[in-house]
Amino acid sequence: MSFEKAAIMPHPPIAMPEVAGDRFGDVELTAKNMLSLSKDIVSISPDTIIIITPHAILHPTSFTTFVDSALSVNFSMFGAPQVTLNVNNDNELINLIAQARSKQEKNDLVGVKPGTRLDHGSGVPLYYLLKAGYKGKIVVINYTHANNEVHLNFGQSLFEVMESYNKKVVLVSSGDLSHRVLKEAPAGFHPDGEKFDKFIVESIEKGDYNAIINIDPTFRYNAGECAYNSLMVAFGALNRKKQNNKIYSYQAPFGVGYLVATL
Repeated sequence: MSFEKAAIMPHPPIAMPEVAGDRFGDVELTAKNMLSLSKDIVSISPDTIIIITPHAILHPTSFTTFVDSALSVNFSMFGAPQVTLNVNNDNELINLIAQARSKQEKNDLVGVKPGTRLDHGSGVPLYYLLKAGYKGKIVVINYTHANNEVHLNFGQSLFEVMESYNKKVVLVSSGDLSHRVLKEAPAGFHPDGEKFDKFIVESIEKGDYNAIINIDPTFRYNAGECAYNSLMVAFGALNRKKQNNKIYSYQAPFGVGYLVATL
C-alpha cells in the first residue's frame, strides 16, 4: 500500500448548501467540483485521508494533530447546527508520523487537547468526502508558522511514512487562496490578490511546483491567503514534482479564491 494522491480543496462553509441558503448558486461551481474530486478520491478506496488545515490549533513551530479515536465537527457557528460530521481517527498513522519526526530529532508533532472538535478547515473537505461515500479514517494536522523548508521536510516525512504504511493514504491540503481578490472581500482588496491566484492556478496546471515554493514572500503576504503552507506540505510529499495535476475549478465569488485541484 502507499501514498495514492494529493489534492488541494478550499474550505468555505458557504460552499455547503445548509450554510449558504439562497447564496449557494454563487459558489455552486466550487461545491460541484469538491464533490467531483471527492468522488475521484473515494474511487481509489483510500483507507486514510490526511488533511492539512490552517484553522485548528496553530503552534508557531510545531505541527498539531487531533488525538481522539473518534473525531467530530459541527457547523452551528455557521448557522447550520443540524450538520454534524463524525469520523474515526487513524492513531496508528499519527504514531508512525511522530516516530518518523523523532528519528530526525524534530519532535514537532504534538497532540491537541482531547475533546477538541475539528475546525472548518478540515470539516468542509470532510463534508464532501463523506457525501461522496468515504468510509475510511482521517488524520488532521495543522501547519505551523515555520518556513517553507520545514513544511517541505514534514511533507517528505509524510511520504516516507505513507509509502511504508500497510494502507492506502491520500493527502488533502486544505486552504483558500487570496482573501483579497475583490473590493468587497472580507480582508479588503489588494491588486496582488487576483495575480497571486492566477499564478498559483497556472503553476499547478503546468506542474511547476518550484515556482510556487520560490514565490516572493511579499507577493504572498499581499494576497492574504491560508493555503500556502498546506501546499508546501503536499509538495514535500510529492518531492516537488507533479503526480496527477488537474484543475477542477477556480472561482472567487466573494473575493476569496477557491481552488479545487489534484497535484
